[in-house]
This record gives sequence, C-alpha cells and structure tokens, in this order.
Amino acid sequence: MSLSPEIPQYARDLMDFYSPPRQDAWGVTIFYERVQPEADLEAVALRQYQYFVGESSEESSPSLISWMREWKLIYQRTPDLEPNIRLELDAATRVAGLDYDDRIANMLDYDYDETGQDREPTILAAGFNSPEVKDFQIYNLGDGEVMEGLLAIARRRNGETLTLAFLDD
Repeated sequence: MSLSPEIPQYARDLMDFYSPPRQDAWGVTIFYERVQPEADLEAVALRQYQYFVGESSEESSPSLISWMREWKLIYQRTPDLEPNIRLELDAATRVAGLDYDDRIANMLDYDYDETGQDREPTILAAGFNSPEVKDFQIYNLGDGEVMEGLLAIARRRNGETLTLAFLDD
C-alpha cells in the first residue's frame, strides 16, 4: 500500500520481492507510506494491519476484536543499537515467547552464507537497517488461536514509513 505519489527504490525493491499488499492475505507483505515525521507510529502500523487482515477502519466489527487480541508492541529499537532487522526479529520473538525462528527464515526467504548461517536478503536490510531510520518497532499480531505473526515498522527522518507484516496460521 502506498499513499505517496512516488515510491523510493528501496521500497519498490521490497514490494517487488514480497509482492504488493492485499487485503485478506496471508504470508508476507510490505507497506510504504509517507507520514508526518512525528505521526503516531503505532496508529500507522495499526491502520496497515487492519488493511492486511481485511478490516475497514470504518467498521466496528466484532471480528476486529479477535484480530486485535495479540496486538502489542514487543520490540523498539534504541539509539544505542546497531540496526539489524534479522537479529531484531529474532530477539522480538524470544521476548514475546514465540517460536518463529525457522518460520521467519522461510517466510522472508533468508539466504545462507558459506557456513550455513542464514542472513536476511540485502533488500530487507536496505529498507530497515538504513541510518536514515529513526524509529523501528515490532508488534505481535494475531488472534491467539489460528492466526499469528509480526509487524515491523520503520520510520525515516523524512516521514517515510516501511512496514513488513507477515501472518501464518
């Protein structure tokens, strides 16, 4: 989803790699949006999550409540940390008590180096590990029963947001 007339190359590369966001979708998707630099990042993330699961923000649907059951911030990058989306996703899952390590690698198409260690695709790192990223958060998603996943959102200094969401059942 893009609410901006022009999408920068780093976001286009990610959208091409993971495909554009679709409502009622499962799997991985990328959102790009330009917002005010000080906009409420959680509100942006929540709006994108609602779109991804097929809920209109105008609806006050009981099903939205079930999709929101597991929504919570589980990780926030601090200024002293070296950006590394791969390590941060892994850390966030452990903090939340989730067992996603293998599924994250499979869903995000991690590459493997010569020693067999997995690493995030270069395009994923370009979008989320950039020095221009000033805010980075990870949210737990799901209903606690059938659907589970993560949503990672990064905001650059100029207000560009990049969101990676993935859902699994």
